[in-house]
Amino acid sequence: MRRSTVSVTALVAGLASAAAAQNGTASCATGLHLIVARGTSEPKGAGVTGLLADRIERQIAGSRVAPLDYPATLSKPDYEDSVAAGVQAMRSAVEQYAQECPRSKVAIMGYSQGAQVSMDTLCGGTGAGFRSSTPLPAKLVKDNVVAIVLFGDPTHVANITYDRGTSVKDGIFQRDNGTVRTCEAYADRMVSYCDTGDIYCDSGEDNKVHGLYVPRYGDEVVKYVVGRYHDSVKGEGGGRNSSASSTATAAPTSSSATASATGARGSSGTASAAPGRFVADSSVYLALSSLALAALQALL
Repeated sequence: MRRSTVSVTALVAGLASAAAAQNGTASCATGLHLIVARGTSEPKGAGVTGLLADRIERQIAGSRVAPLDYPATLSKPDYEDSVAAGVQAMRSAVEQYAQECPRSKVAIMGYSQGAQVSMDTLCGGTGAGFRSSTPLPAKLVKDNVVAIVLFGDPTHVANITYDRGTSVKDGIFQRDNGTVRTCEAYADRMVSYCDTGDIYCDSGEDNKVHGLYVPRYGDEVVKYVVGRYHDSVKGEGGGRNSSASSTATAAPTSSSATASATGARGSSGTASAAPGRFVADSSVYLALSSLALAALQALL
């Protein structure tokens, strides 16, 4: 009889564990859940931005990195369709995670096309040849998303409160005023990096600039995200698992940062002057990526 009781208890525990895994609650991060959207033509995974996400994961115990599963292509599917698929995937990922893990904190990171996907998801679609999209509910973002970090966003709008870097020009794709106003509501948790000369976010002429954000601003970004997480936990009275003390309370404001051993694998070019007319120079960035990534990962 005792053996039977033990067996039944074990069976019930197993079924409960399986049910939790099925509805996602078993995988809620006790630290920070980092959703990372890679740039155009980067291999599946978190891309170069994942190097920063990995550093953040190591500094906040119980965290995990969740690469966004979307095409990230210039063609097959076309850029516009790839962005639309990315927006749908990110919206689903954020909403489902918030529903299953309402007390868990989320950070969103996006590079190049991944930055546009992030902005369209959070603030609404750009229009101008792209599919319209409804922004995530503001309450969901305020309650669950503690940090948003973007690099080289083709829909960059200059001189906005959340802008970082040296750019004073708009990106190659227009973002309407309504979505900008929505984005500005998140200026306390959002930073968007764009430097002068970037051919996509600054409408510039320097291909190299688009691939330099991670080594240039890496330390600054890691400190910012870790600080934002700890501030959010403090605001709730603590109680979450972490291994680093609070390091920042405000968004970084410097136009440059010391290069760190985080990687220089810039995402590929995303687009030229209008949807459908794209610069086929992604191989330049990918060639740089493989060499830089191999060297820098050895330092991590």
